[in-house]
Amino acid sequence: MSKGQLLHDFVTRVAERRPEKLFLVEEAGERSYREVEAASNRLARVLIEQGLRKGDRVGLLSENSAFYVESYYGILKAGGIAVALNTAWDGGALSNALRWCDARYLLVSVRFARLVSEVVSLENGLEAVLVKGAGSHLDPLPQTVRGIVYEEAMDSASPESVGTVLSETDVASIVYTSGSTGRPHGATLSHANLVSNVLAITEYLELTADDRVLAVLPFYYVYGKSILNTHAAVGGTVVIENRFQYPSVALNTLERESCTGFSGVPSTFAILLNRSKFAERNLPDLRYVTQAGGAMSPDLTRRLIDSLPGKKIFVMYGATEASARLAYVPPESLSQKVGSIGKPLPGVELRIQRPDGSDVDSGEVGEIMARGPNIMKGYWGEPEATAAVLDERGYHTGDLARYDEDGFIFLEGRSKDFIKAGAHRISAREIEDAISSTGEVHECAVIGAVDELLGERIIACVVPMDPERFNPADFKKLLKRRLPTYKLPREVLVLPDLPKNESGKIMKKVLKTRYASSR
Repeated sequence: MSKGQLLHDFVTRVAERRPEKLFLVEEAGERSYREVEAASNRLARVLIEQGLRKGDRVGLLSENSAFYVESYYGILKAGGIAVALNTAWDGGALSNALRWCDARYLLVSVRFARLVSEVVSLENGLEAVLVKGAGSHLDPLPQTVRGIVYEEAMDSASPESVGTVLSETDVASIVYTSGSTGRPHGATLSHANLVSNVLAITEYLELTADDRVLAVLPFYYVYGKSILNTHAAVGGTVVIENRFQYPSVALNTLERESCTGFSGVPSTFAILLNRSKFAERNLPDLRYVTQAGGAMSPDLTRRLIDSLPGKKIFVMYGATEASARLAYVPPESLSQKVGSIGKPLPGVELRIQRPDGSDVDSGEVGEIMARGPNIMKGYWGEPEATAAVLDERGYHTGDLARYDEDGFIFLEGRSKDFIKAGAHRISAREIEDAISSTGEVHECAVIGAVDELLGERIIACVVPMDPERFNPADFKKLLKRRLPTYKLPREVLVLPDLPKNESGKIMKKVLKTRYASSR
């Protein structure tokens, strides 16, 4: 039962109307909507039998899989709040995240079962841990924590709906931010937040039940989660591919499974264009591609356009705090608006404002402020951090941008990602775009390092296309043709790869720490 639209209602409705429609495809097999509906109902009953009360937080630690999907919707059906846990975190980080949100339960796939003992040994308030695939090998847990074999608990549970009464204003999920600039915060997203964003995205992507998306982004990441939920909303199919470290394997799956959609972050497309034969592949069923998760360089965007003639390419912009998406560039406008993040989604208001709250003029740089039904309720348990980004003006994105003459928005960079070198405040993104335009590097990141004279000096971290032929001194000379002297990097660090989180975002915080420790 519900008051208003709930996120898991999408799955239930398709299961009722087209029960045998294929929902999930993975290496281990396939799942219909009927099967996912039944499994998620069973899990909801198991959690309630274990004492879950409406609003309890439930941690979910798993690779993309049918187990993840069934657990995610099962937690929601029981009235719980799904806490998406980063699979790259160690036991300490996982324990901290569970403690920050006062989670009582933890669901874990066998791949991460070895972390269970470490996590529960730390003081975090967990009462029960359900592990799938561990069977009788589940390690002994402290007496205060119940260890439950997932399969055994599910076998005796009914597949019928539990009928938990929920409202669209109830919290559905806590999604942690990437932590690329500091400690992760738990964005608190209601059913209404997520549903409104899902419906807006399905509309502009023109998704239907015939769509099949290749999912390479983790479901704990808000972008990956939106891929799952949007296809559930239309009765589409999600093809899970966890082997993107082998891009040719992922492309084989994309083609073999007749996928109509593919989504990635900038590093995803850099890998496809620089380290695979993506542009040469025959992908007759591919209808559209989406990009979000950070600004993609204009050079990489143009190469993507050239590699996918006749396909729709959606460059999108959003934030965890916005349930995923805030703006997009219509495919028909992309070639004329390369570098833009487009215009707001229907129902979303974006304004670029000066520090005093007044709106900027065309061409003037200010901060993007967002309003809409998709904006989070706040950061879980962090009133001060919430107050710093949510106020009467809306959500402070921290992104600096400008309008062009047609009202399209162009990012200038993150407010925290500007380098103060001498008397200048310099956008790292501008330098990164100049570096990418040379065609000499696979990927790059520009950071500021402490400098006694300048305050900060510009450091370019690059992964060359051809490491054996790359010469940093010659590269700096090449950049002189593209940047004024005061924006030129003082140093060019050649690296085999850039540190990224599992969603593919470059971790500049890690680069700064590494650089500082190497001096």
